[in-house]
Amino acid sequence: MKKPSIAIIGAGFSGIILAQKLKNIGEVKIFEKARGVGGRMASRTKDDFTFDFGAQFFYAKTAEFQEFLKPFIEQKILNSWCGNFVEINDYKITYQRQWPAEKNHFVPSPKMNQLCKELSRDLDISFQTRVAKIEKNGKKWQIFDDKNIFLGEFDWLFFSIPAPQLLDLIPAECNFFEATKNVKMLGCFALMLGLEKPLNFNYDIALVKNSIISWISAESSKPQRKNSASYTILARNDWAQDNMENDIDNVKNQLIDEFAKIIQQPIAGIIHQDIHRWRYANIAKQKNNVKFFLDNNMQLGACGDWFIHGRVEACYSSASALFNEISKNLK
Repeated sequence: MKKPSIAIIGAGFSGIILAQKLKNIGEVKIFEKARGVGGRMASRTKDDFTFDFGAQFFYAKTAEFQEFLKPFIEQKILNSWCGNFVEINDYKITYQRQWPAEKNHFVPSPKMNQLCKELSRDLDISFQTRVAKIEKNGKKWQIFDDKNIFLGEFDWLFFSIPAPQLLDLIPAECNFFEATKNVKMLGCFALMLGLEKPLNFNYDIALVKNSIISWISAESSKPQRKNSASYTILARNDWAQDNMENDIDNVKNQLIDEFAKIIQQPIAGIIHQDIHRWRYANIAKQKNNVKFFLDNNMQLGACGDWFIHGRVEACYSSASALFNEISKNLK
């Protein structure tokens, strides 16, 4: 019996997990608009500077996810980040401790997308391919890119993309169209600074409160990272959302000024500075207990962290739950 043809839109962590689970029961093809895998598990390198400008680390709370990660921990693809952590409130340090190894604040090495790279080695992925339109042709789904070029025809179509992008593609008669409309995601700005020499403060990681900044990371404190003065600074989600359409240079300068105020010293010797605008970066913890969308009649489905919480483990949980449901129909 011929295996069903399956397309997955998006090569972030949830899309890669879903593809890995489906590859033995279907012919799977992934389409990804970026140049590589990982989605918000992303790193950027410039000269001697490396920045994890999306997800900073992740936990493994469930037994299933812990078991899944074991071989990658053994291979040292995943390592524990044991940095010096602080909480800063109203520009004052209110709490400080060393992250212990047994707490497993996992960081892929040597870059944040390394776990996704390892998982995608045997998958069929078309990069720099933006899916812009889907159409039903009989029982098949036809996919077209943003130049209206035909990309293929598939029995099943699954999405691993943010809810607003999903809404642009799915038909109104899909049984999860209205639910997708109700999903509200928040954006973020990631400021990346590479300096001549390290800044003078006695911590590696800061969770910041009552500021336009929510997070500060000294990248060299992460395992197997370059020993350079690389700093990633994340904006607070609600502030980012309010400023999403503002001039990006103004946003960058505001974040640099606020960073200097938080660390109580000037930001001198900037060799590299960059900022990334994440339009759909986070979502509050969801209370509806829905882990995926699935329309069996239309043979459409969707998964992603935004079904559960804006966390890496949520990507795995969503993709795994979707697979468990659709495998009943595909076996």
